Amino acid sequence: MGNNMTQAFSGLPIVLIMIILTLSTGIGFASAAVSDEKIIFNGPFFENYGQGFSNWSGDMPPPSGTLLLKGTLSVLPDTVNAGESVEFTLNLDVSAMTITGKSGATIKASGERIWSLDTTKLLGEQVDFQAIPDPELLGVGIGSPVPDLILRSTKRIQSVSIPETGKPGVYPIRAFIKGTDLRTNSVNLTVLNGSATSEFNNSSVLEEPGKTLEITSLAITIPVKSDSENQTSDLQIGAINGKIINEREIHVTSIYPFTGGAGNTMGIKIYGDHFTSPVYVTLVKDNMVIDAYNYCFAENQKYGVVMIDIPVDAELGTWNLVITTKTGKATIPFEVTSKLIEPVILSVDAPVLTPDAAEDVSITGRELIEPCEVLLAGDNLKWFSFYPKPVVMHNAMKIRVKIDAPLSEEITSGKMDLCVWNTDGVASTYKKAISFSLE
Repeated sequence: MGNNMTQAFSGLPIVLIMIILTLSTGIGFASAAVSDEKIIFNGPFFENYGQGFSNWSGDMPPPSGTLLLKGTLSVLPDTVNAGESVEFTLNLDVSAMTITGKSGATIKASGERIWSLDTTKLLGEQVDFQAIPDPELLGVGIGSPVPDLILRSTKRIQSVSIPETGKPGVYPIRAFIKGTDLRTNSVNLTVLNGSATSEFNNSSVLEEPGKTLEITSLAITIPVKSDSENQTSDLQIGAINGKIINEREIHVTSIYPFTGGAGNTMGIKIYGDHFTSPVYVTLVKDNMVIDAYNYCFAENQKYGVVMIDIPVDAELGTWNLVITTKTGKATIPFEVTSKLIEPVILSVDAPVLTPDAAEDVSITGRELIEPCEVLLAGDNLKWFSFYPKPVVMHNAMKIRVKIDAPLSEEITSGKMDLCVWNTDGVASTYKKAISFSLE
């Protein structure tokens, strides 16, 4: 072990070695805390776990069996100063087995579940994870047959910033679904006394009237990584850890996806609230600005969606996604990568859509990666597949569309474009795919 340590440090400056040793022996490296695994639900299969799991079609009655949902919540790091950020990870494991009544049964309806962090005592509010669609949680979507066995794991990550005014203490935090008894065990987060100036709170150093106390930190030079090391970095995790800056009256909690390919059209979900109309979204780096389009921010909805065409010659690396409203502005890191595989839409089969009437739309194509999303975009009218999500069956999918058209002179009959988003956000558009009529 001694020889390995010598080799590991042989290429580093002596000063840097001393700093690393001081940090490792003095304050320690960041550690994570993980809650005990909890059985969140253990009961009938597709019966009492949610409305989306109890609606079936087929020659046989709904299947019987058992469903087990287990989960853990972790936080990294588990000890922070006020003003720093932590990352919560929710892990859910589903196992279910069908015993009887499965022949011919398929799911007719599906929904999504929003898990929240119980951070009221720490932040004064609860923080939501990105929604988990039922097809993602179970691996069974609308029109899919009932499987004999389900074994699924789902993960959600949410970054939380501790306010500068955060009070020191140990905060037990758990994840839960509002209005239900579904919850994880608690994980403890320790908040210390704040920024680096807190080290001087108990010392005899006092700030003289009219002067500013300056704290000089030692500059550390870290050796530059080789190209091969840079290529193995996890761009998405880096973007997740990036800080979201909210200014004035807007509250963006997260976006998905956090990355997009140069040369791709990307569909991006923006989670939060206070999206005061009008909303504008741009992708910005230095003097380069890319405008989003096909905005879809529904009233009282906790997330909105936009589309962005990233140029094929866009510089790779970190950009900023900027959301601007009449009363606020938010900035979120966004990573531009090399081009990703995009879906291909071959045909769209749909009747003429009318307001408030539910109709089935069939889509065939290639490179469709579920859970897909569908966006219909026309003049002054947008509809996004918040619910239900389409399920891919042999490169074809069907979704039921019900458009709530607002009563406005701006809404007119005409053709609507249809956009399909893959699970990684890469999108393709089929122009003038569906007819819409107010009559």
